[in-house]
Amino acid sequence: MKIHKKFIPGVIFFPAAIMSLNTYAGNDNATDITVGVGVQESAKYSGSDEETYSVLPYLRIQNGSLYLDSEKGIGYEYSWGNGIYAGEALGYSTGRNDSDSDWKSGSDKLKGMGKIKAAINSTSTLGWKVNPYLTFEGNVIAPLTDSQGMQYNAGLKFKILETQSDSLEFSSKANFGDARFMNIFYGVNAMQSENSGFRKYNAGSGMYSYDTGLSWTHAFNDNWWSYANVTYTQLTSKVKNSPIVKRNDNTDVTLGVFYSF
Repeated sequence: MKIHKKFIPGVIFFPAAIMSLNTYAGNDNATDITVGVGVQESAKYSGSDEETYSVLPYLRIQNGSLYLDSEKGIGYEYSWGNGIYAGEALGYSTGRNDSDSDWKSGSDKLKGMGKIKAAINSTSTLGWKVNPYLTFEGNVIAPLTDSQGMQYNAGLKFKILETQSDSLEFSSKANFGDARFMNIFYGVNAMQSENSGFRKYNAGSGMYSYDTGLSWTHAFNDNWWSYANVTYTQLTSKVKNSPIVKRNDNTDVTLGVFYSF
């Protein structure tokens, strides 16, 4: 079992984010802070048949509609009285290595494919909370540096159980990419084919995967709480025939403990 720590890129915005929250949100809104740590089992990269175990530190600072999240980045979310909400976030994609890595996705099985560079990206969100139990949401993810291509997703969340201490939620999401994104992460061009030995493959554009998840949140008291999530991902025919895809489905398991104040 290989256990490694993953640095969460959103944390690099910490000092600037604190100043932004105080400046733009004002002093009337209280700042809520959550810190924690999680452990995750996941595929080494999308399409890998190897598993990796990661330690994931977590930080979220929120003041009104502004937030800093070590997973999502720094952003803003606004909601209207009819349940519709919208948001914008600035985040970070670590890319992929063509060798085993202690801080980003990658595997020695990708030798010769080259590295996918890290990129800063923006995420635009539009959602509709129909009622306390059902929410629909869509996202557009656009790279701002070293283009990794455009991503889109749309899905729903359904709250199965809600008590004073526990919440159980089902989620489902379809993921799409443009031709650039699909071929960067799943395609094999002529040079990569020559260097790696993989046959050439053009992934095109369209839906590349869909996710089905179940998450459980348990509050021990007003400050301490835990989180558990299981997400099953199935790759579509657009990418599962790629020679770098060794397995067309995988299950991610995440467990975490958090403290909010």
